Amino acid sequence: MPDQPQFPPAPLESSFAQDPFPCPACGQMLGPGSRVCPVCKAPIDAGEISKPVPAVEPDTIAAAPVPLERARFPWGLFGILLLVRLGVAAYLNQHQGLSRTFLILGGIEIMCGAWVAFDANQRGIPKAFRWGLGSALLWILVFPWYLSRRGKPQAVCPFIEAEVGPVTRAVFFALVVFFLISFLAIIFKGPLPG
Repeated sequence: MPDQPQFPPAPLESSFAQDPFPCPACGQMLGPGSRVCPVCKAPIDAGEISKPVPAVEPDTIAAAPVPLERARFPWGLFGILLLVRLGVAAYLNQHQGLSRTFLILGGIEIMCGAWVAFDANQRGIPKAFRWGLGSALLWILVFPWYLSRRGKPQAVCPFIEAEVGPVTRAVFFALVVFFLISFLAIIFKGPLPG
């Protein structure tokens, strides 16, 4: 009698897959309850049937984190504001004098700083107080940067918004005090003769 293929003992009906599954020998997808692969003719052992991997819905796939965009310094806007400031300062100095020029420009910068703090707070931009204080103290650098930053709420600006240590805070506090003392001295005594 010719050699007959040896089949494993018949497994219990419940041990066979109830869903389509790949053949353990050749990988051909088979229907539920298949006992022999029609392609490679290998007998199917219920213990070798691998569980099918469930299909992942596209909306459940975790999206890769999007790298944060940095708010770049706006050199073009900086140049325009610098030229405007120099022109206004020259005009005011010629018609109003040096002390009034300092007062007018300082007042404009403080008002810009107050607006920046309010606007950044309304837009949910981190560190709104820092943006406002920076615009008041370093108007020519921080104000154009904020105008660029406010148009991109998802961008970050580590120069202003990063966490700082105690030494940096102390230096910044000393600069603020120095600025306020200088500003008050100009208001009450006028600039030094020079």
